[in-house]
Amino acid sequence: MRKLVILLLAVSLLAPLASAQYLIGGRASGMGGAGVASTNDLAAAYYNPACLMRSGVKVADLKVAAGAAYTDLTKLTNAFSKSSDPAQFLLDNYAENLNFNGNLSGVIGLNIRKVGISVVPIIGVTSVKPANSLAGSVEALGYYAPTLTLGHTFAVGFLPAALDVGVNLKMIMPVYGSINATLDPLDPNKSSGAQIYGTGSGFGCDIGALTTFDIPLVSKLAVGASIRNLSASYTLKPTSRTAYINKTTGQVTLGAESILPDATTTIDPSYALGAYTTVPGINLGVAADVEMTKTETNTHIGLEYPLLLNTLLLRAGVASGPNLALTSLGAELDFRLLKLAVTSVTDSKNSGYTRAYADITIGF
Repeated sequence: MRKLVILLLAVSLLAPLASAQYLIGGRASGMGGAGVASTNDLAAAYYNPACLMRSGVKVADLKVAAGAAYTDLTKLTNAFSKSSDPAQFLLDNYAENLNFNGNLSGVIGLNIRKVGISVVPIIGVTSVKPANSLAGSVEALGYYAPTLTLGHTFAVGFLPAALDVGVNLKMIMPVYGSINATLDPLDPNKSSGAQIYGTGSGFGCDIGALTTFDIPLVSKLAVGASIRNLSASYTLKPTSRTAYINKTTGQVTLGAESILPDATTTIDPSYALGAYTTVPGINLGVAADVEMTKTETNTHIGLEYPLLLNTLLLRAGVASGPNLALTSLGAELDFRLLKLAVTSVTDSKNSGYTRAYADITIGF
């Protein structure tokens, strides 16, 4: 029963992990996550699928974007790599203080003539263990979402405007692993705990729209809206086994596997509205989003300023909400066929966090 309670808690944690807005891609992350109307590449697979219609790709773009919010990046990635055997992670780090947490996110894929084929990973890890002890807990949870992004542009005949619509069709592939190890009362060099781990699958979709107005001799205005995780759900197929950790022998002994009941959850949708325009005369880009989830509303505001004939782009932004207070600074080098972007973010509500984002886009 206790194993099932732990599993149900983990499944409940996966839903907000999937529905909350992250910073993904160099442009949107540099502008505080204001990407609903400003995104112009494969990051549209996360912010607003309709934005992919504004990408301007000639043949294809390859994009790799990655971001992390962490207190210790090396331990974060190592812990997730051991998600199916967290007891070994505890043993390998016996002498270390493992009080850390964080998340990884990104998008990897191709934009082929405005058809997106990508994977969007969202991963979170938490660990608590004092140094020189085998007693502690590790929990790694996340999902990978192979995504197909499709869309269409509708011209508005006599008006200087166009309407783009888009949809993401995605598989949701959850991954989970945890252990809560307690010391053997007769031997502090031994501990044991139930490992719960598993994978699963599910489906979902996102829909979006983007309206672009051309204001002659002045500017362009883009207004977008998206609904993420519309009709999205997944089923996790968990397994449990007892892990016995022995510091003296340096081994982990695993008990028999026990199949736990499947756990199905529905991801709450989130809604976002955004706008993007450029200030006439100085070519300063301004973006603003409002993101609404079941429990909170967040705002994202960003700026983008081009230099050196648009070869260098400087960005800044803020994101605020009940549990959000981010300030971002970013830059991008645009060599047409190759784009490199980096962003650094400070988090005033989690001062111990380091947040960094980077991406590379290759067009051909």
